[in-house]
Amino acid sequence: MMVISHRGASGYAPENTLPAFEKALAMGSRAFEFDVQRSKDGKLLVHHDYDFLRTAGINKKVAELSYSEIERINAAKHFKNGPEAKAPLLSEVLSLINDRADFINVEIKNDGNIYPGIEEEILKELENHSGAAGKTVISSFYFPSLERIRAISSSARLAYLGHKLAAVLIAPAAVKAKRINCENFHLSRKISFSVNLKIIMSLGFKVCVYTVNERKEAEKLKDIGVHGIFSNYPDIMEKN
Repeated sequence: MMVISHRGASGYAPENTLPAFEKALAMGSRAFEFDVQRSKDGKLLVHHDYDFLRTAGINKKVAELSYSEIERINAAKHFKNGPEAKAPLLSEVLSLINDRADFINVEIKNDGNIYPGIEEEILKELENHSGAAGKTVISSFYFPSLERIRAISSSARLAYLGHKLAAVLIAPAAVKAKRINCENFHLSRKISFSVNLKIIMSLGFKVCVYTVNERKEAEKLKDIGVHGIFSNYPDIMEKN
């Protein structure tokens, strides 16, 4: 079972910052997940929330700020006793992890199509880093973004990302995922019951579960046969 560093080693360093990815690499991680948005002046950057309120204590939206303004924001302020760090560019994260990664999950943050055209821009950036496109799976809670990726590229690797997905909606979601040829199916640990997981796996999807931070739960999912888990702790399988 693959352990995917969720926003880097975010249990040990500020999420979605270069220190978090550096820590994950130092811990031997070869699988990474992070979120991509776009600044006002068109720079692709890595940050989860649509604003900086939680991470930096600043009530400003990513889409409203230029990257020169974003660079001055300490996106690690929420992490107790952590180093100061900015929200990095997608290019910076890829340059750091690409040569040592076997698996990369890029999650497009684009609810309501807040960033028109971001899908093609991400694909182009992946192509700028040798081998990155082939090892990257793209996911998004905003399904039209996945549809656009597929319209642009027949070879892009996609993952259906279930958001507040009730068990009764798993079958319809799987139909949608099959329609655009998703190879992965990512869903919350809250509905990752054995029967649900086995149904999805029986349809041919590689199933990954988020966000798993307890070893006992990780071991249970491994026994069920999931392909991977997203964890804030790359060393989860060694933790007591």
